[in-house]
Amino acid sequence: MRFTNDSSRYGSVSQWLHWTTVALVIVLLVMGNAFEIETDEPGSAIFYWHSSLGVLVFVLAAARIGWLFFSRPPSLPRTTSRLFRVLARSTHVALYALLFALPISGWLAASSEGAAVPFFGIATVPAWPEPARMAVAAREANPSIPAGASAQQARGNGEEEEGGFKELHEVLANALLILASLHMLAALKHHFVDHDDVLRRMLPRSRRMGRTPAPAREHELT
Repeated sequence: MRFTNDSSRYGSVSQWLHWTTVALVIVLLVMGNAFEIETDEPGSAIFYWHSSLGVLVFVLAAARIGWLFFSRPPSLPRTTSRLFRVLARSTHVALYALLFALPISGWLAASSEGAAVPFFGIATVPAWPEPARMAVAAREANPSIPAGASAQQARGNGEEEEGGFKELHEVLANALLILASLHMLAALKHHFVDHDDVLRRMLPRSRRMGRTPAPAREHELT
């Protein structure tokens, strides 16, 4: 199998990036729904694995964007209508945006509690903003509050911000689930209704591959 994409198929690099990202997103969505991931418990195994896998998704998304510039993806079949071309491109752009936005929102939720985000013990994404800076900001906002009370207020503000970022994280996760489902349904439509190779070209090549339709001029994201 070719490493790079050609006019009719995705290469092994694109396939590996795609399916690895799919597997990681499924695991993260299951973890997010099955467990209560507390950002104020950075030592917990659930937080460690959820955060590490989330950072990995961010890294893979960046790698996929970079690979698009190095190896252009195959085009949609000529029989694809203009409406479906626009929908496909819009869905891909939105999926990429969510693959970046979800890890960032998770990092912000952890940062609001002063927790750094681990990455498999190899590196750590530091928290932002720091709790000390939040305490100073609380004292500046209300100088009448004693120093000890301001720290408590700062923690309250941090918990309020954390709740907002966690809610945003959940909303983005639901949006990703919906868009990924639509993406999957579109691939199945191409395979079972349109009878083209849009789905099969993202799968390892088999001996009984059908004829690939001629490529169109417009290219899609992968």
